[in-house]
Amino acid sequence: MTRPTLLALGTSLPALLPIDALAQDDDRRLLTGAEVVTMQGGWTEPQALDILVEGGRIAEIGPDLASEGAEVIDLSGHVVAPGLVDGHWHMWNSIARGMARSDAGGFSETMGPLARVWTPEASALSVELGMALAVNSGITWVNNWAHNTVSPAHADAEIAAMRDSGVRGRFSYGYPQTAGKGEMMDLEDLCATAADWPDGRIDLGVSLRGPDRSEPEIWQTEIAAARALGLPVTFHMGGSRDAAGQHNAQALASEGMLGEDIHVVHMTSAPRADLETLAQNGSPLIISPWTEMEVGYGVPNPALMQEAGLDMAVSVDNTVLAGQINMFEVMRLTADLGDGFSESQQSLRDATVFDWASRQGAESVQAPEGVGVLQVGGPADLIAVDTESLNTRPSGSMDFLLTHSAEPEDVSFVMIDGAVHKRDGELTRVDIRALTREAAEMLGEISAAAADG
Repeated sequence: MTRPTLLALGTSLPALLPIDALAQDDDRRLLTGAEVVTMQGGWTEPQALDILVEGGRIAEIGPDLASEGAEVIDLSGHVVAPGLVDGHWHMWNSIARGMARSDAGGFSETMGPLARVWTPEASALSVELGMALAVNSGITWVNNWAHNTVSPAHADAEIAAMRDSGVRGRFSYGYPQTAGKGEMMDLEDLCATAADWPDGRIDLGVSLRGPDRSEPEIWQTEIAAARALGLPVTFHMGGSRDAAGQHNAQALASEGMLGEDIHVVHMTSAPRADLETLAQNGSPLIISPWTEMEVGYGVPNPALMQEAGLDMAVSVDNTVLAGQINMFEVMRLTADLGDGFSESQQSLRDATVFDWASRQGAESVQAPEGVGVLQVGGPADLIAVDTESLNTRPSGSMDFLLTHSAEPEDVSFVMIDGAVHKRDGELTRVDIRALTREAAEMLGEISAAAADG
């Protein structure tokens, strides 16, 4: 299967190609002057360490490394940490920021007509915008939860945009928003996509409607098909009270369809017994506390989820509801909800929540080895956060700074696969003005098409 380029899709060049796309990154870089949180094995206290990067990988970590032949990047006044990991993000609708309500009603009523007329070009542009927002917020690995895969062309568009961005992540092949509960996703194109999938920064997964939103024959067949291809599976479950009342964790367990390759999203209203069923069967949980509240699911209890023994990851979910992409805000809310529900300070430690957004989050969603940590031989995916800004100085501890004080504006430097994506607080590979202009124009076109329909 041939994957079309973004140019072939007709999207204009300036917004979608990196500004320095033709420039070659230096092969050898030495990052020096910063405090480093490696996250090897979990939270690690910051240490004064240098990081030598060669060929997109971390070649050495240690004090006072030799800089011969390397570009030296001085990150004094910063903490260097692994790039953040987002476990669940519907990137296809990123240009529809704030379209969560209208005269037609709430999220579903407003987005439904738009989804029906969504084009591959709109999907590509949305992913490009989403990837720029990710880098700006320090997210270097993202699970693109593509739940409006209207056609193979829509899938191709999102995949091409992800690859062109240079960001690391997963394309989780999904289904059209118009699909009925008894309608199968396009398993033929999923198989063709998997057969033609190259190695690289982007891997392949599957996003399904799951037992909450499709009939048993459908979700059982789709899960079996994904497993036959060796692909990780993700679906929403137990978000609203009505959905949680179905207790579908038990149905999945009885069918042998839970496990580390089954990544469940939300469970906002689920009882402890259902959370424990996921944990006992090895299925991780991904939460998006801001959007879960905004869409009316209720208030998630991260402390209860931790007590149930779940492996956890966090997510921004979408721009339609969330408005901004801010993983620091997600971490802050997650930690504070844990304390609020347990009525005990630091019952959910800041260090634990940062782990969910980095090392453990990566392990939970089966990201490639080395994602979410800084280790010799691992990918050079990292961020540098200013520790001397108005937001961050002074802060009592580094885990508090990273989960409660910092904002995207404090992410001064982002490296992915050894390439610099943000330097001195500015994105280096995206023409922001062109991108946002095209996004606004595309949203206008889609909105007009929906109104005409």
